[in-house]
Amino acid sequence: MTFFNRKRRALLGALATLLLAAFCVGCGPQTVGVSGKIVVDGVPAKDIRVVFQSASSEATVPPVAIGLTDENGEYALELAEKKKKGAVPGPYVVYLTWRDPDAEENPIEGQTVAKEPPYKLPPRANSGELRFDVPPKGTKEANFEFDSSKETAPAVIGV
Repeated sequence: MTFFNRKRRALLGALATLLLAAFCVGCGPQTVGVSGKIVVDGVPAKDIRVVFQSASSEATVPPVAIGLTDENGEYALELAEKKKKGAVPGPYVVYLTWRDPDAEENPIEGQTVAKEPPYKLPPRANSGELRFDVPPKGTKEANFEFDSSKETAPAVIGV
């Protein structure tokens, strides 16, 4: 094998690797930024787990997107499996639950021991009634606000 053939093979191999890498950059679902705020009785709700599960009837269902609210009640979604920021555009069912950041697992019974939630989320927050359509360009307005005085039988939803 001559020097030029080896050089040509190396160059073709490098080119094939670059093309494959460039092709895979766009692999996976295309996401858009999705963020919002959760407010309960006029107070920003901290430590609320936000889950967007696809309500699409398509054969290929977009992955679940999750987020967690901060002290301002604000969250940003990312794909649950790939840790890719955002969500795939389309219709979603939204589930909200409070997550106790100080919860401890009971080693004897194998259960999580959590304190009383600071927020009274209504039953519809975790029943599948909440819906949100993620627009093609994303949104910073995926907000949910609850007023317990206008809700029926507030449910205590925890870990």
